[in-house]
Amino acid sequence: MRGLYGVYVERLEDPQGRSLLQAYLRAEEDRGRRVARYLADRGVAASASLLALFAGLGRIYGRVTARLGTRIMMRIALSASGRASRAACAALGAEATPDLVYFATLRARNEGDLLDALRQHLIDSRARK
Repeated sequence: MRGLYGVYVERLEDPQGRSLLQAYLRAEEDRGRRVARYLADRGVAASASLLALFAGLGRIYGRVTARLGTRIMMRIALSASGRASRAACAALGAEATPDLVYFATLRARNEGDLLDALRQHLIDSRARK
């Protein structure tokens, strides 16, 4: 997750939009630490190579799309957050342990918070005619 949004945080010229993405990244990093502890307690580790691959692809996509400008970057983040929020909510219906349901709920909350805040910010900061 740090890949795409990390690039956007560095390149966004909108201070409030940058602040919203930074808050989201902090929340997701906290969730990631909790998931890593959960897996470590069970003797499982996330694949470092897969994590690096997805982060790298996210950085590449972020660099390419960052050239489109601040509002486009925020719209891309808004769109991605909406899809991720729906996916996290859908995961709640699957049979899972209470811990996994909690992690999916955290993801849905983080994505939903970003989605709501970015949507409102884009409305508030739109160009007036």
